[in-house]
Amino acid sequence: MKTLLLALILSLPVFAQEDIARELKRVENVQGTIARLEQFSKNYLGLPYGYNGPLGEGTTARYDQDPLWRFDTYDCTTYVETMISLALSLTPEEFQSHMREIRYERGIIDYFSRNHFTSLQWVPNNIENGYLKDITRELVPASVIKVARSLADQPRHYRAKKLEELRVFDVPRESLPARLEEWQEEGSRLPALWTELDYIPVDWIVANPAPLARIPNGSVVNFVRPNWDLTSSIGTHLNVSHQGLIFQRDGKSWLRHSSSAAPHNVREELFIDYLRKYVGHATLKGIHLMSVQ
Repeated sequence: MKTLLLALILSLPVFAQEDIARELKRVENVQGTIARLEQFSKNYLGLPYGYNGPLGEGTTARYDQDPLWRFDTYDCTTYVETMISLALSLTPEEFQSHMREIRYERGIIDYFSRNHFTSLQWVPNNIENGYLKDITRELVPASVIKVARSLADQPRHYRAKKLEELRVFDVPRESLPARLEEWQEEGSRLPALWTELDYIPVDWIVANPAPLARIPNGSVVNFVRPNWDLTSSIGTHLNVSHQGLIFQRDGKSWLRHSSSAAPHNVREELFIDYLRKYVGHATLKGIHLMSVQ
């Protein structure tokens, strides 16, 4: 058993300060946060989508021992977080600090401080800490805006956690059920909270695409599914299902994102073409936009 545990631990990806320095050096001649954001996000096109949440709290974490940062695979949120952190940094220390501040409330590295819920935690916390600004209402008439509302049922969400969701590699397999029970119990003490998020309806913006050209370069887009019912799988409703970055080029708006849809990778596509796929969609209803500060 000890040999198996050691093999699992050694198989975890390890990223050193030198890895951050190497990535930063690739864009050292590019000036300006947004220009750097565009170049960094371009560098990782084609990388595989990271399933099961490719980032965690590191090898000593209680519930998720995936690395705090990495450069080989991303899900939609870790792609956005990592690209912004790289763009804002000139040193490895700055990068690590930005990742902490963007991913965790008050920069405290702990599973239950992580910004898991986009509309409840990730969006408001990154507005409060000054990384992002909500620009959704600046782009279209007020009459167009709709508001997504959902109950982030954290107690039920954590009670629904399953053994295979634990990312723990330093304890014997027979100890994992007890760790799962601990995880569920700690999470079930969190409050259930209502959350709201402004959005521009997809159907409206596809019919009236002119505002897309006014989205600031490098903005974050959140794809909104109002009161999205995932109670049967994760125990709660959500308002956001996906995130990406918007860039303006050749008079067109482009979406860069890490997608779980085939071909399951980080890619770029015309934003309007992506939106057209969701006209009249049963659950994906709109977009929420934030500029990088």
